[in-house]
Amino acid sequence: MPHILIDNLKDFSFPLKISEVEFLFKAEHLIAVKTNISKFFIEIKKKQKGYLIKYDKITRPLISEIKKAYLAFVKLNDANIVFENISGIKEKLPDKNLLDIADDLNKTDIVEIGFGSGRHLLHLAKKYPDKNILGIEIHKPSIEQVLKRIEQEKIKNIKIINHDARIILSKIPSNSLHSIYVHFPVPWDKKPHRRVINENFLEEAQRVLQKNGFLHLRTDSENYFSYSLKEFLNFKNAQIEIKKNIPYEIISKYEQRWINQGKNIYDLYLFCLEESPQINQDFDFSFEKKLKNIDFEPKIYDNFVIHFEKIFKIDENNELIKATIGNFNKPEHIYIVNNKKPYYFKPPAPVKDNFLAHIKLKRLFDG
Repeated sequence: MPHILIDNLKDFSFPLKISEVEFLFKAEHLIAVKTNISKFFIEIKKKQKGYLIKYDKITRPLISEIKKAYLAFVKLNDANIVFENISGIKEKLPDKNLLDIADDLNKTDIVEIGFGSGRHLLHLAKKYPDKNILGIEIHKPSIEQVLKRIEQEKIKNIKIINHDARIILSKIPSNSLHSIYVHFPVPWDKKPHRRVINENFLEEAQRVLQKNGFLHLRTDSENYFSYSLKEFLNFKNAQIEIKKNIPYEIISKYEQRWINQGKNIYDLYLFCLEESPQINQDFDFSFEKKLKNIDFEPKIYDNFVIHFEKIFKIDENNELIKATIGNFNKPEHIYIVNNKKPYYFKPPAPVKDNFLAHIKLKRLFDG
């Protein structure tokens, strides 16, 4: 973890600015930092030989911004660096094809969930050169591998996101997708609640698909096939297509291995039969009053969780709250500056479950 050890620490009144780095406020051992492109916290810890300065993992910025903050902090305290491990770290610039949860997904045409090696994802991009393809994957080595292939093959119409597919679909406008592909998902036979195919996922899929668009599940698991078919049939009006051991237009090495072993391969298509109403995605994450009567008991609801973890004192009237909110499967760690008119230090991702958690949080603790 990039950090420095300095020999001196002064006492200051905030805010302060050194060059392009602003030190906004101090909340116990955390100092809020703002540069031209990011906001984050640095932490201070007293050590035997000085003071350890490191960045806060929740608000982690680019290495370049960490370096700027560290050097400005050294200058601010008229200190010497006793030890550092950051000068030799090379900046790993964000890949232009790797999206963040806060990025705009409005122009997405096709989604593949859990793309693995990326063979089918790249096939889709070449088959539909005029469509924008979004690959959703949680396995980071797979993402890195596919990003390299996108660059090597000079593919222009693929974007990748490292997040939970159920949350990502909630960001996509209604009636916008040509198709959704879920090929060979983990069956989770012992933990069926972790399956991507479930009632909420299918409702979101039907909402974001265009009329006559489709969701395509391909699996070698008879259990997963049977389970998914039952979920598909729960729709009052459903057009479903089933195939068994029908050759597909592209086959992965793993699928070929399963075929050689005599395993059955199932294809299950669910078509969208009607248009869906548009949803309001203009989420307002503001507060009106200072949060009061805060407790630290986790609060778990159907689709989201709220958990206040810790409170740091800024001064007599202000405090910093560390909390977790949002989708139960992929909650977001956030900070709230709690004063007369509280605000998120960095706003939560603009997704439905975060907004629902925010509304509930205000109802519970808004003074």
